[in-house]
Amino acid sequence: MSRVRRLFPLPALLFTIAGVVVTPSGALAAAECTTDPRPGQMVSQVPVEQLILAARRVWPTTTGRQVTVAVLDTGVDGRHPQLRGALRRGWDFVAQEPGGTVDCAGHGTAVAGLVGARPADGVGFSGIAPGVTVLPVRIADRLATGDRVLPGVLAVAIRWAAAQGASVITVPVVADRPTAALRAAVEYAQARDALVVAAAGTRASELTTDPTVPDQPSYPAAYPGVLGVGAVDAAGVRVNNSPVGSHVDIVAPGSNVLTTAPARGHTALSGTAMAAPAVAATAALVRAAHPKLSAVEVAQRLVATANPVAGGSGSVAYGGGMVDPYRAVTEVLHGGAPRVQPGMPVRDIDEEALRRDARWRSLAAAAVAIAAAIGLVLLGCAAVLLVHRRMRRGPEPAPSTVDEHGDDVELAELYFTPPKPPQHRT
Repeated sequence: MSRVRRLFPLPALLFTIAGVVVTPSGALAAAECTTDPRPGQMVSQVPVEQLILAARRVWPTTTGRQVTVAVLDTGVDGRHPQLRGALRRGWDFVAQEPGGTVDCAGHGTAVAGLVGARPADGVGFSGIAPGVTVLPVRIADRLATGDRVLPGVLAVAIRWAAAQGASVITVPVVADRPTAALRAAVEYAQARDALVVAAAGTRASELTTDPTVPDQPSYPAAYPGVLGVGAVDAAGVRVNNSPVGSHVDIVAPGSNVLTTAPARGHTALSGTAMAAPAVAATAALVRAAHPKLSAVEVAQRLVATANPVAGGSGSVAYGGGMVDPYRAVTEVLHGGAPRVQPGMPVRDIDEEALRRDARWRSLAAAAVAIAAAIGLVLLGCAAVLLVHRRMRRGPEPAPSTVDEHGDDVELAELYFTPPKPPQHRT
């Protein structure tokens, strides 16, 4: 009996991906899906979150080549054109066999695409670090509702990924309680100089309207040395379901993020699980450009070069700020140690007021459009009436040599007719 089978005698284990329970199915005898996940439509435009991160600016320096990034999720669909050539042989903890390139849910494929999808002609989307090697680690089959988590398989998956030489381990998985085995696995990865980047989880529903109340810490994001990632929208404002707490070290775009769908095409997903890959990919860029930096130094560099956000450095909602791939790779840190930049002034974010303001803006825009349409209709009616009246009067009389206006001249003609030049008498 293999070591993996000895560790997992139960037919099913429960995990959560960014707050959603995942059920690895013990009924699967091989790495296959009972139904193929739905592919997406190809999107040609560059996604807004990639414009925000602007990782392409650093690609002339590094694309993350020779760095291995492990993705611990529902597997990575190796059929996707932008992931061909990006994957190495991983492990499938669902089927308990080598592989990891089957994804019945599409979640792991989305995470892997954000990390290392290759550029393609006619496609605006690509991974933040398109030169990395992705190590797929399939720890779950499908997503389901619920909140129970058993972190045993996650601990073994982290150990396995670190043992395979992954220098960055992406964990879009959340365990709701710490365990000795999970902490030991994180420490094992850190001892092998691997940086663990984990989603900070999902904010408790009863706290979404009160950003001042912290959430319970989630794991492994809350462990020392692990980069816990929160999610913000395109405006840099914390996404409602992104947690608030000391386990949020840094933030990245996590609202309607465009990424790779199963088999082909693209899809948009949200949550801290979609924000964590951007930070993991940035860590890979740094590790490729600065190979002498340790995992601890890479994490410090990412936080030190993050762009300031509301609340300043160390904010419980935003951590050190928004990850910046270009600054993380290129910025010179004097004295060899990162220097954290001062943050922006604290601003109160009234999300209901923002929604109310958006509604008023929408109504105002609609009112302007309606007024413009009415104006065009009235102008058209006036033009038709003027033509009709001219037709009733018959042809225009011959021009008069007398420079005087009669009483029968139309007011419109008098207003719009340019004045005649004065005649000079000899």
